[in-house]
Formats: sequence, structure tokens, C-alpha cells
Amino acid sequence: MKSILNRISSEIIEKKSLFINYTIPIRSLDHFKQEYQAIKKEHPDANHHCYAYIIGSKQEHQKYYDDGEPSRTAGFPMLEVLLKQDLTDILTVTVRYFGGTKLGAGGLVRAYSKSVSNTLQEAKFSFLKVYQIVEVTIDFDHIGSIEHFLHNDYTLIHTSYDEQVHYHVELIEKDVKRFSSWVQDQTKGSASISILRTIKRYE
Repeated sequence: MKSILNRISSEIIEKKSLFINYTIPIRSLDHFKQEYQAIKKEHPDANHHCYAYIIGSKQEHQKYYDDGEPSRTAGFPMLEVLLKQDLTDILTVTVRYFGGTKLGAGGLVRAYSKSVSNTLQEAKFSFLKVYQIVEVTIDFDHIGSIEHFLHNDYTLIHTSYDEQVHYHVELIEKDVKRFSSWVQDQTKGSASISILRTIKRYE
């Protein structure tokens, strides 16, 4: 899954109608509302302010809005462009200034799709990675077989000591199962391993 690094924009003209597209990385519904209202305020005289957005690591929040254009001729094709490029945490808004000539349903679909596609040609992408912070608890007699590798081969965040040794390790989500098996092999099955939290970030 990927998003874009920065806000980008482009313009196209179709039969004298001006289409201005803004495509923006967002992280929440509140962020979407803020960005969309800012664009509407920037273009108060535009005839339409159509949008599509996708939010979530599994693209679970999706919405489009035609803003007065015929149903599914504006926001929906904009959303399809985002989905075809496997994007998330992204908002795209196309502002239209009507030029006096109707484009028809097919022409509108092509124009709104093109407005997004053109903008994305200038995009720099960032990719979503999911990490988990894992706590590993072992007895002191296993330090020698564990600690050196944690320091050198993994991201060791924190170490604490009481009756046992506790390590907090950051792992890519897909590596957790393999890491857990390795720790249990090194400690003859005596280690305690638990997931403390999940972190998602773009890189």
C-alpha cells in the first residue's frame, strides 16, 4: 500500500471548462474535512468541487462526491484512478469552472479521470510499512544467546531487568512469527513473547 509524499496539483482544459486538481496525503477524516474546506474557500466561484478519498491501511474508508455533476461521472472515476494505483491515505479534489459547453457523461468521466491521472504523474510515493513492538522476556542464563543478536540484527528499543530480562524490539509485522520461533529455539521454549503495540508509518 502506498500514498504520496506531498500535496500536488495540475490543470486541464476540456471544451473551455477548466479542471483544477489537488491531490493531497491525508491521515484522518478530520484532515480530509480541513483540506476540502480550504479548497472550497480558495475557489468559491467554481461550479463544482468534486472529490474522492481513501483512508486506512486496508483502504477501508472510501468515499466520492460528484457535487452536482451527473451521478458517478466525477467523484467515482476519480476514486477509480486512486484504487487502480493501489493508493491510500489520500484525497483528490477536482474543481471545475464551467466553460459553457456540456461534455456529456462520457466526456465528464474522461475529464475527471484525466485530472487525477495527470496530477499523479508528478507524484513521489511513500510506502506504508507496519511494525510491531514486541516484548521478549527471558531468564538470565539465556542472555548470551540472545542479546548480541538483538543488538546487531534487530532494532532493540529498550532493555530492563528484574527477576528476568525484558527486551522491547521493533519488527516488521511479517517478521514477527519467524523472530518468535528463533527466540524460542534459542531459549529452549522458555521465553515469553508478547506484542505491545502496532506502528504504521510511511517510508
